[in-house]
Amino acid sequence: MAGRETNKPTRFERMYKIWDYLRNHTDRNHPISIARMRNDKRVRAYIGDKQTVNRLIKDMAHIMNLKEDINQDVNTDDGDDAQGIEYKPESEWKLYFDDFKKFYGDEERYERDDIEEYSSYMDNVMHIKNLYYNRTFSEQEVDSIIEGILATRTLDSVAAQELIRKVEDNMTTEFYKRTPRHICKVQEPELADRELLKNNLSIIQKAIDDNVRISFRFNGYSYEKKLEPVREEKDELSPYYIVASGGRYYLLAAKEYPALQIYMSIWRIDLMTDIEIPQRKDRLHIKGIPRIPKKNVVNLPLKWSDDFQLKHLNMSFDKPVSVTLRIKSEKCTDNPKKRVRPGYTFLHDWFGDSFRYIRTEDTPPYDDIVRVECSPYGMAHWALQYSELVEVLEPESLRNDIKDKIRSLNSKYSV
Repeated sequence: MAGRETNKPTRFERMYKIWDYLRNHTDRNHPISIARMRNDKRVRAYIGDKQTVNRLIKDMAHIMNLKEDINQDVNTDDGDDAQGIEYKPESEWKLYFDDFKKFYGDEERYERDDIEEYSSYMDNVMHIKNLYYNRTFSEQEVDSIIEGILATRTLDSVAAQELIRKVEDNMTTEFYKRTPRHICKVQEPELADRELLKNNLSIIQKAIDDNVRISFRFNGYSYEKKLEPVREEKDELSPYYIVASGGRYYLLAAKEYPALQIYMSIWRIDLMTDIEIPQRKDRLHIKGIPRIPKKNVVNLPLKWSDDFQLKHLNMSFDKPVSVTLRIKSEKCTDNPKKRVRPGYTFLHDWFGDSFRYIRTEDTPPYDDIVRVECSPYGMAHWALQYSELVEVLEPESLRNDIKDKIRSLNSKYSV
């Protein structure tokens, strides 16, 4: 193979090196000039003279900011601009500088009779000022990705930090405030077969998209730590929403029973096997058995709401009701209106900002009255979990249910 005849970088090498430099060392808040790049040893060997680098960066901007249209004929190697060029909206550009925005920005878009002549004119008068690369992910989005990695139950600390390093190296600039390197994770057991879960999710999503039913065998874990069917027959459901919660995936669905009202039910997707879309025939364009309309399912939200988990603790599926709670809140002995310490962290952990403070009681021990909206089943178990801090006051039916559970516990433990 013939060797390279000169050490002078090719045009494509220079494009790549300049792009890589801009990708790592600029952003919207930290643009750069050609002069500063020329003085930076990391990239100055690829800059060249003023006319050459100006033309190079203009061509890069034309290419990187074009709409992805295979019918556009673009030629930048010889300096001739193509006919019929159409650019992405300004918010989707990858390479920015002031004059490119001035001539091609959203506010300057209109039909021109001679796009080739106009483009040639603009390239002759454009100057490279406030140059920067616009990354795909914002810093806030990168933060969210890293938070998701840290929250993943099946990654240990070493694997999580290596994945975070790759995210930071490839999705951020030098200006990004990196995550501390010594955050320790508590690894939790991987409870689901990943391939099984991936296959289940794919089939369920297809059924949801096509508004048809699924069938599957529902399982539980045996003393031998293996999945075993909980019943011989397969279940058939109308699927509506896939929900990720607490490291698991759940399906909000409805099962039809003869002569009974149809209620929403919640199923763990990692416990499903032999899943399929019954009566589906792709060759005949038959998608499957139509699912039950959402409006016919009791307690099922017609539209998804992000506060679902706040009202359905631990994925309980009965209809949320207004619940009045007495919260233990120690007050100063000389001032019943002044709290000794902030004691609402546990409530905020479960209900976020959705709980509503009503009042402080007028008699000792001056506890607080708050109100939340929650499913009775989920609230009954939650109130027992936090029994030293919480008392359910209303509704009376929920309070009586908790009393029955306490009597059962009293009998079990012979108190």
